[in-house]
Amino acid sequence: MSKTRDNHYVPQWYQKGFMINGRDDLSHLRKRTIALPNGDAKVVDSKNWFKPAQCFYQTDLYTTFFGSHINDEIERKLFSQIDDNGSGAVKAFLTDDQSNWHNHFQDFFEYLDSQKIRTPKGLEWLQSKYSYLDQNKLMLEMQSIRMMNCTLWKEGVRELVSAKTSKVKFIVSDHPVTVYNYACPPDSELCQYPNDPDISLKGSQTIFPLDQDRCLILTNLEYAKDPEGSNPLEQRTNATRVRQSMAKTIEFINNRELTAEEVTYINYIIKSRSKESIAAGNKDWLYPEESVSKDWAELRHVLMPPSDQLHRYGGEMFIGYEDGTTYYQDAFGRTTTQHEQLRKNTDKKSLGRNDRCGCGCGCGSGRKYKRCCLDIPEHHRTTWSYYSIRERN
Repeated sequence: MSKTRDNHYVPQWYQKGFMINGRDDLSHLRKRTIALPNGDAKVVDSKNWFKPAQCFYQTDLYTTFFGSHINDEIERKLFSQIDDNGSGAVKAFLTDDQSNWHNHFQDFFEYLDSQKIRTPKGLEWLQSKYSYLDQNKLMLEMQSIRMMNCTLWKEGVRELVSAKTSKVKFIVSDHPVTVYNYACPPDSELCQYPNDPDISLKGSQTIFPLDQDRCLILTNLEYAKDPEGSNPLEQRTNATRVRQSMAKTIEFINNRELTAEEVTYINYIIKSRSKESIAAGNKDWLYPEESVSKDWAELRHVLMPPSDQLHRYGGEMFIGYEDGTTYYQDAFGRTTTQHEQLRKNTDKKSLGRNDRCGCGCGCGSGRKYKRCCLDIPEHHRTTWSYYSIRERN
């Protein structure tokens, strides 16, 4: 029996959604490193038209080995099922049928989460956290965390934007689930390959083109409601990854038509966060950077959901069951009401270098801001929003 060893980390059925004009191929741009005679190397762009079977694959990406025995069950059994369900789910969200969205909601987010970790970039990120893993153990770990983002995504603001009337269409990359944070430009620490800004950070937004004409944008609720007042590098409220959570499965904002300029901005973000290759139905769409004059932080405005639609998200949920039991959940998935007495309101703008640090010095030092958190990146600081255990005592 032949083994499936050429593993398409961007499924062929998904690539077909980006083809145009009846073509059966995509214009594919890839960065290649060429060794020079003097020992140096240079990076060049290689551009060709490829059919889906010819690109976005890597031999033995998911293969496991037991001595001389080669096992391809991860490709045949795990990802085959995920792709079958994902294909139906993506097709459902390409329609405006809300009942179809509801029926495929769970499959859609499970596919999205798997797609983020299954690429070479995703697996290299995982390997960077556990450098001791060999290929077999890496595949086991990948399976155990492949749904680590579903809960946070479901509790955010979900928007479907359209490029149907735009002359420029969405592109696809070798890492199709793109994370953007306006405070993390591509040369920042949190974006150093193979890292992406954590989706649990308030200002992180997830971009996923469903096909050339429709794209999903996921935004944390706190940031969507207060984009200027939210610290983009602070963890969102109750940023717990794995837990039960309820969601309104048909709540997607779905009325924004993007201009060619706005689509180009999104393509620029996608290309900037790819590993080495992108593809499009038109070769002219492969160089969005040539048309982008805005800096990284300014690009956030095209990704923000319309403020007049945010009332559809958040709030509290109360569920009653036939046996008399009830279930409660707030806007951030917490099953108990918020304890206001544990919150503290630190005015970061007026905090002076010689004032007591905003973290409350939970370490017990009582140090001034300049000697405590001033030089610590915000995403590494102790929370300034809630009293620490020491402060409570």
